[in-house]
Amino acid sequence: MADAKPWEQYFSDEAKAPGAGTPSAVTIPAMLDEVVAKFGAKPAMTTILPTGADTTVSYSELKDHAADFATYLREDLKLGTGDTVAIMSPNCIGFCVASLGIALAGCIGTNVNPLYTPNELEHQLNDSKAKAIVIIDLFGDKLDKVVANTGVKHVITLSIVDFFPTLKKMLLGFVLKRVRKVIPTMATAHTRLTDALAMGRAHTGRDVAAYTKGVTGSSVALYQYTSGTTGRSKGAGLTHQAILTNAEQGRLMTSAVVREGKEVALVALPLYHITAFTLLFISGLKVGGHGILAPSPRPPSNLKAAFEKYEITWFTGINTLFAGLMAEPWFDRKLFQHIRFCGSGGAAQQTGVAQKWQEATGVEILQGYGMTEVSGILTLNPPGENRLGKVGVPVPGAEVRIVDDAGQDVPHGEPGEVIARTPSLMQAYLDNPDATEDVLKDGWYYSGDIGVMDADGFIEIVDRKKDMILVSGFNVAPNEIEDVISTLPGVVQVGVVGIADEKTGEVPVAFVVRSDDSLTEEAVVAACREALTNYKIPRQVRFVEDVPVTLSGKVLRRQLREDHFG
Repeated sequence: MADAKPWEQYFSDEAKAPGAGTPSAVTIPAMLDEVVAKFGAKPAMTTILPTGADTTVSYSELKDHAADFATYLREDLKLGTGDTVAIMSPNCIGFCVASLGIALAGCIGTNVNPLYTPNELEHQLNDSKAKAIVIIDLFGDKLDKVVANTGVKHVITLSIVDFFPTLKKMLLGFVLKRVRKVIPTMATAHTRLTDALAMGRAHTGRDVAAYTKGVTGSSVALYQYTSGTTGRSKGAGLTHQAILTNAEQGRLMTSAVVREGKEVALVALPLYHITAFTLLFISGLKVGGHGILAPSPRPPSNLKAAFEKYEITWFTGINTLFAGLMAEPWFDRKLFQHIRFCGSGGAAQQTGVAQKWQEATGVEILQGYGMTEVSGILTLNPPGENRLGKVGVPVPGAEVRIVDDAGQDVPHGEPGEVIARTPSLMQAYLDNPDATEDVLKDGWYYSGDIGVMDADGFIEIVDRKKDMILVSGFNVAPNEIEDVISTLPGVVQVGVVGIADEKTGEVPVAFVVRSDDSLTEEAVVAACREALTNYKIPRQVRFVEDVPVTLSGKVLRRQLREDHFG
């Protein structure tokens, strides 16, 4: 089974060619040189605020700013090749400038979730050995609480309104700090990003290319941290070539709908998450796309201005975002008429939401599947061959197997653990050989996800091993129950967990967020009874205001269970 690749029938001729998936440039600086040579004057990135205020930089300007930041890191801060620099920022031009600047400096980036608690921030800074951090001014007070406990010696602050014209920047900055009072006073000594860029630019006769002379495709570009839902987060060491390879794999899977230099992508998913970083930021640059950066998609009304001001052709979201958008009063089919590709990842895309979205917009949602450890994407539904409930087929260059507990392939249609071998695989977890050995075995990554592959190579993710509900000896997948309930009218969000039961060991309980109070527990149970065997039917249905999810949209089952059952 490992040698057979039935899914290649869905590849383009380009994707079937020998060596497909190998990027033309194997380091991020080399990739940046390539795209600036092709798309220099084109718009590269736009920061758009919920009010509709926006500002844009071209490809050439983006590279120039990144070079200035690289010079600042090397010449002013005296950082060296391989030193770690953290970025803690929402989506904005400053994030992109800092990230590319870190790569041009020959340093290693680590993306930090801006919503992290001070303790979580401290852990990542120490674990990654960060010597500097670029942090959004909105959360500078978090750093104040922990910076003395870390090895961080240099702090650079950025603003969401950086790169706006001077007068508009001053006005917007005044509103944020003095009127809305959302920018706290920061006690830690810091340099503003705009000042850092000016300092870098002031170095005459600089040789930015010299900073990366020792950097190769196998050099680590990013310590990307896992979500940490199963313990302390771990830093996956992702190389330049792994990231660029995954971006190329994503491009090959969507080549039928990609127009080089013409796509406009709304980047609502956070760039500090691997999905958006690789498949929207890096891959978007590679194809000359224009990224419309939304600092936050919550609430969904924050995206209204972006859809109204730009003809969005690419949009990637998560299940909860699609559901939330459809519930907005301004939601209008006309705003989505230019979309050529709509993708979903990070968490299970519920069939009911996907069906409602396609009915409302005329655009299908192509679900994919991936993880930090493979630099982004592993499988995707091919455009024109979408199978709802499935996460698609392996991307070009990747091998995927479904195996039993002994590591042996299971027959098509049988559940087993999803394992993968792909050139975009991480090197290792940083300074964590035990965790690395747990998941990397003979070149294969053991995901811990339970999946089923059909004869065509399409995969359905049944669930995480740890999330399985054991009912009278039968494994019950929460995702399967959630998928059924999501098809009901009036269901906005659903999460299912197992709780202890004297008779059966465990029973499923469903938590449902509804938009229609007429939706009853009886209706939910009846729908489940039609679609599921008896032991899978929820024994309780509770209507709640919210179902907790990770930033990538995965239901936090442990938190859901603790919130309601202690």
